Amino acid sequence: MKMDTVMDAARSSVIDLFRRQHEDAEQTRLSLGELVQEGARLMLQTALDMEIEDYLGRAHYQRGKRKRQGYRNGKNQRTVKTLAGEITVDKPKVRDTEEPFHSEIIGAWQRRCDELSALIPGLYLEGLSTRDFQRALKAFWGESGLSRSTISRLNLRLHEEFEEWRRRDLSEEQILFLFLDGLYAGVRFGISDKEAVLVAHGYRKDGSRVVLGITFGGKESTSSWSDLLHNLESRGLCQPILVISDGNPGLISALKAVWPDLPRQRCIKHRTKNILDKVPKAVREEVRKALNAIWYAEDEKAALEKAKEFVNQYGKKYEAATGCLLECLADCLTFFRFPEKYWNHIRTSNLLERTFREVRRRTKVIGRFPTETSALVVIFGVLTLDSPKWRGLNLGEESIKEIEGVSSQLRENPIQLDFIKEVA
Repeated sequence: MKMDTVMDAARSSVIDLFRRQHEDAEQTRLSLGELVQEGARLMLQTALDMEIEDYLGRAHYQRGKRKRQGYRNGKNQRTVKTLAGEITVDKPKVRDTEEPFHSEIIGAWQRRCDELSALIPGLYLEGLSTRDFQRALKAFWGESGLSRSTISRLNLRLHEEFEEWRRRDLSEEQILFLFLDGLYAGVRFGISDKEAVLVAHGYRKDGSRVVLGITFGGKESTSSWSDLLHNLESRGLCQPILVISDGNPGLISALKAVWPDLPRQRCIKHRTKNILDKVPKAVREEVRKALNAIWYAEDEKAALEKAKEFVNQYGKKYEAATGCLLECLADCLTFFRFPEKYWNHIRTSNLLERTFREVRRRTKVIGRFPTETSALVVIFGVLTLDSPKWRGLNLGEESIKEIEGVSSQLRENPIQLDFIKEVA
């Protein structure tokens, strides 16, 4: 059985799924994520059914001449990982054949399903205009496609889903670690400079990750960040245990105003870059290693010793770089107070850096957007479609209690930089 034949039949099944979703008023609407997964599941199920039909030489209830001995004997559920997330299909079982039946579709599908998973997001993320939708469809389904009216309804549905998402209640979200980051991209008509898109995301108490808010932020001003934080609060979000961010002055000012007693972890990658910008290129690798000796020390005490060594070695040579380190060293070392198994997860704010690269790629392909919401819809779509690949944290009750206890300990016993007086 040729794979192209299977794919043609599977494509037809998905086209029918889209038609039912967007033309039948009584059809139950699937969310964006559900539609992606259902499309992938439907294609794989169609392929498996065709494979067993070809193997036996007859349809499910067809009688008469057989290709080979054997018969269907129920099904087993099989879970397959795709870019659309995990999908579960019914894998047919066969009995009384001369040779055991082994499906060749699953392995081949694992490769080809990536094509589907990349296509369906394209229908949404490129589909801000009818032309873009038709181009995306043509790449996979040839000349077949959706009508202009269906495309318009599809676009409207995605915008509605985004509006519902960004107004949703957050009172049930129990966030331990909150990450605040700004993504710069050129997305709006009439503005040549890149603008900041502010993103709030974090780890829940159950260990899973969630995006909480997305909004435009100009140049990351205090008012822009304050608006985002107040918006999260107004929708019921409780103060997290720790916030992880870079050193943007507007963000820091907003945090001090909205959550003045919230412990903060300064992103060590951003701080490393700030420090290296203040030393000659010839010694940057040497200085980078000295900084990593601080960030990746075995504990807080050892990190402070390494920081003291850094100041002794570079304090007079590179005063600006040393001052940059000491300015916020305590915030950079906050992660040491938390359980060690979570250090790699919370000492930088670059948790979504790979996803942000995909956002930049997508917005660059599309170009400037007609409205602010159109741009945010695409960014929301990319984050939503990427989220099934995100790794969570392994959290237990004891770990959560320990993490919650650190917050009050930091207020009572902040990180001390006494060595500064020694080397002054």
